[in-house]
Amino acid sequence: MRVPSRKRNNPQQPSHSLTHSLNRQLNLYALAAGAAGAGIFATQQPARAEVVYTPAHLTLTNGQLLIDLNHDGNVDFIVSNKSVGGSCCFYTRNLRVTPAFVGSSQNSVEGIGLNASALKAGAVVGPRDLFLAAPMQMATAFNDSNSFFYVFGPFANTRNRFLGLRFVLHGENHYGWAAFSIVKAGFKGSKPAISATLSGYAYETIPDHPLIAGVIKSSSATATPPRVETATASQPATLGWLALGYPGLSAWRRKESLLTEQ
Repeated sequence: MRVPSRKRNNPQQPSHSLTHSLNRQLNLYALAAGAAGAGIFATQQPARAEVVYTPAHLTLTNGQLLIDLNHDGNVDFIVSNKSVGGSCCFYTRNLRVTPAFVGSSQNSVEGIGLNASALKAGAVVGPRDLFLAAPMQMATAFNDSNSFFYVFGPFANTRNRFLGLRFVLHGENHYGWAAFSIVKAGFKGSKPAISATLSGYAYETIPDHPLIAGVIKSSSATATPPRVETATASQPATLGWLALGYPGLSAWRRKESLLTEQ
């Protein structure tokens, strides 16, 4: 009796027929993969770090200097040079910086105690530093009854020092600096005298992003993009493969066969 031959499928010829359920699942995975890919490309775009620098050459011997870091019309910091008390034989002159209020928040100055830090060029100003929302001393000259003459403070008789600044812009913290080319503290006769020259100031446009004291350009500085998690080799199927359609499905099946045989 002749047995009718059965048509064998070519094992190397894949079947293109998919069940309705699997086809629907693949379509959902493809849509999800497309959305995830778009999100990854969006989040990986680095935010451009930009330092906005304002040159200045203002010498303060008495009174106040007002610093508006971002030129929005609001004073961010006040540098004052004033005498405190005074008689025929007792004088004090203070150079200090006072953070201004922005709405309900107060700006702050990098420092320790009530002394502002006299930073050198190259110092990093950012979230890891200590900032205080209070008037901060920069330099003091003091005459006690013409018997003792004192000069002290982190900025007294220094050159090329920087204030580290933190200020509030649109409800977020930004960092900046103010440069003083020279601060002289001493006496004219028996009277204390302080002279401070502000040479410029700058701030970083990206919130919570540090900047370097003295650097006025940021052509190579970018914010670090967020970390993107990738699928591990043991996952049954990645969105990337499934988004490729049938070729991706074939690759996934071959991988699954290898994992099963191991």
